[in-house]
Amino acid sequence: MNSFRLGFLAFMTMGLSVLFAGTVDFVTEVQPLLKKHCFECHGEKKQKSGLRLDIKSMAMKGGDQFAPNILPGNAKGSPLVQFIGSQNKEDQMPPKGERLSPKEIATVSRWIDEGAHWPESSDTRQSVEHRLHWSFQPITNPQPPKVTNPQWARNPIDRFVLSRLEREKLKPSPEADRVTWIRRVFYDLIGLPPTPESVERFIHDKRPDAFERIVDEILKSPRYGERWAQHWLDVVRYADTHGFEVNTERPNAWPYRDYVIRSFNNDTPYDRFMREQLVGDLLKEDAATGFLVTASVLLSGQIGADEPSKRLARQDALDEMVVNTSQTFLALSVGCARCHDHKFDPISQIDYYAMQSFFAGVEYDDREIHSPETYKQREHLKSLEVQAAKIQSDLAQLEPMARVVSVAKNEPNPRFNEITFPPTEARFVRFTIHDSNLHPTLGLIEPCLDEFEILTGETTPRNVALLSHGTKVSASGSRQSESHRLEHINDGKYGNHRSWMSDEAGRGWLVFELSEATQLGKIRWSRDREGNFTDRLVTAYTIEAGMSLATMTQLAFVPPPRPEVNPRMNSERFAPIKAKQIRFTIKKTNNLEPCLDELEVFDSQFRNIALASLGTKVSSSGDTTAPNRHELRFINDGLYGNSH
Repeated sequence: MNSFRLGFLAFMTMGLSVLFAGTVDFVTEVQPLLKKHCFECHGEKKQKSGLRLDIKSMAMKGGDQFAPNILPGNAKGSPLVQFIGSQNKEDQMPPKGERLSPKEIATVSRWIDEGAHWPESSDTRQSVEHRLHWSFQPITNPQPPKVTNPQWARNPIDRFVLSRLEREKLKPSPEADRVTWIRRVFYDLIGLPPTPESVERFIHDKRPDAFERIVDEILKSPRYGERWAQHWLDVVRYADTHGFEVNTERPNAWPYRDYVIRSFNNDTPYDRFMREQLVGDLLKEDAATGFLVTASVLLSGQIGADEPSKRLARQDALDEMVVNTSQTFLALSVGCARCHDHKFDPISQIDYYAMQSFFAGVEYDDREIHSPETYKQREHLKSLEVQAAKIQSDLAQLEPMARVVSVAKNEPNPRFNEITFPPTEARFVRFTIHDSNLHPTLGLIEPCLDEFEILTGETTPRNVALLSHGTKVSASGSRQSESHRLEHINDGKYGNHRSWMSDEAGRGWLVFELSEATQLGKIRWSRDREGNFTDRLVTAYTIEAGMSLATMTQLAFVPPPRPEVNPRMNSERFAPIKAKQIRFTIKKTNNLEPCLDELEVFDSQFRNIALASLGTKVSSSGDTTAPNRHELRFINDGLYGNSH
């Protein structure tokens, strides 16, 4: 090398040394400062204001408020330098702990002015571009790999499995025998074991498509949809209750469950299955839209009835729809973007609220399902309602009238009862028993009388009911025993051992045919004139007399006593009257303030005309109110139970 070249090389070496002597090195001078003062709030664990300084691509991108945060060649205009050098306590960074010294600030500033050179290899964490994740890549159609044992593979998928086994130096398990195979398939597809007949038939089926035939047969079973629908229902978080702390019942959730089962059994294409669950009301699959409200929901009123609580409950409900839809169909945790841009999935807060706006019109409520099947069921229901109204009307005629006032001067007495009436000429006397002898534990039991006496209207009355006077007796039915016989009813002897007992619980009748027409004025009867028995007493009855059974005159009527008030249901039937208002006055309760879940008023067609939905208005003396449980509006809303 000549002297010129040596001199030029020496000059250049000296010049380069002088040129780079003052250049700031990011790895040794800047990165340690960032790590010491900045990474706690802007590193891997936290990214306050969206700023991250441990990865070059993110640091250069900037945060939520200032993007970019570093302007190469312009330290004075870079927000990073402005914050670390600020003297304003509200702006200075870091806000707590040791601040950068003037020398350290100058180092960072020189580094930026010199171009902010940041070697990619110096990142403490490798930046991951989320959109490059395999799950966001388009679907490809790769060629099946080559394998050393291609005879084992029966389809292209087998070759992928075998390729991985061979890579791990493993061999496939031996092929299962037919009994094991069919049990596995049955349990896998329908969750039930095969019948012995199915196993036996499969074992002896030598056709080449025997395996396919078994699978096709199982897939036709309704059990297949029931088995595999549960996996989808788990994905969408289906439940028959609303969830959260209150977890109230969701009684009409089941149509969605049945829709999913039906879809699996019908082999509905997945794209159609997905669309139906999002806009099923437009695709004539109303039940499918139950997906939108399958997840838990915080109903307004569960966390408070004030307006802020209601707004919060509504936002939580919409969030559940967004989260459920994104997790189910996208396998993304979009819900994190409710508060900030997602740290891991490529979802921004803008994306979240754009998605939420799609569900903004969806409300949690029950509505009618429109389908050919439901139309048919509604028509059938109408015919059943007509039949039910007819039955209710018929039953209402059998229900005893309400006893508004007591019509009997004296309650029936087991030992002696006497009924007097104006002189009445008669040949027949009929004694009809109505719903008597209500036993505390046994209910209605057969009534019993020891003697029935028919007395004349003479000054000295004669008992013309006696068998010895030629009077004949017939009955609706009689229980026969040594003590109880029909002929005992008019033998002139008293006591339980000489009595008559009906063979019908609570009811029965006796007809006395006198030997000749007689002027009557009094009737006496008793359960046990000796006073040893008080059960089986007739408590409601009608006594009639006349010259024939077709021309009877009522002499006495004691209706069944009012039944005890029942917490579940009470009925008061009366002769039809025309009215505009009804007043229900409470005189006494068994304890505390009285409470009613429903008050119904029926017309002669057995229609409840008290319903608020029909325009009926209700007022009260005063209410103890518990929101959404005890309110005056619940008294005629058509819903039963203490919660209404």
